[in-house]
Amino acid sequence: MKKIILTSIVFILTTIIYGQPEIIGKSDQDNIKQKSHIKISIAPTVDNALYFKSVQGGAGRNFKPGFSTSFEYIFRSNNKINLGLGFCYQFAQVEYTPNMNTGDFTGQTDKLNVISFNFSSIFKLKKDFYLSLNPMVNLQLNYDSDLMTDKQSGLGLSLSGGKYFDLNEKFQLNVEPRLWIHNIVPFNGENLPLRLTTLGLNLGLVF
Repeated sequence: MKKIILTSIVFILTTIIYGQPEIIGKSDQDNIKQKSHIKISIAPTVDNALYFKSVQGGAGRNFKPGFSTSFEYIFRSNNKINLGLGFCYQFAQVEYTPNMNTGDFTGQTDKLNVISFNFSSIFKLKKDFYLSLNPMVNLQLNYDSDLMTDKQSGLGLSLSGGKYFDLNEKFQLNVEPRLWIHNIVPFNGENLPLRLTTLGLNLGLVF
């Protein structure tokens, strides 16, 4: 499964990179902001699993560190809104701690591997700032019955705001705080699902 995913990503990257039109003209820097482009990002994250409503009893949950890496292909729609498609892999951890209602439970830390396919909508603001809203389809790779965290396969959403910084005529750096909420609409129909919630700082190379 992992080999198939890696091979697919390499194939898509190669196809898109070599299929890009050559940017020519008096201002490559202006052209890169207007034409389709690729963004590759990494992010340190903090993770937890939340109910998003009041729930009594059960184990406590603590934030733990994780990381995220993503690939996006952004194509131009107009001067204000860009649309794109993306792929993201996240490694997340959730620590469960005992309380008076958990009996002999001594605590555990769930480690989750989630891939997401998203549709990107980017709203451009002044001075290279932007806002982004991204519906996602999430698939959890390593679910088993020993995990206390519900299976995260389902529909989710990520929200972010950021800024582009010009590195040279063809490359930009983007810095982007981002919030991911997984399992908003679970595929397995839980009545009260725990939703993996991740906050990270995306650092991306745009070309």
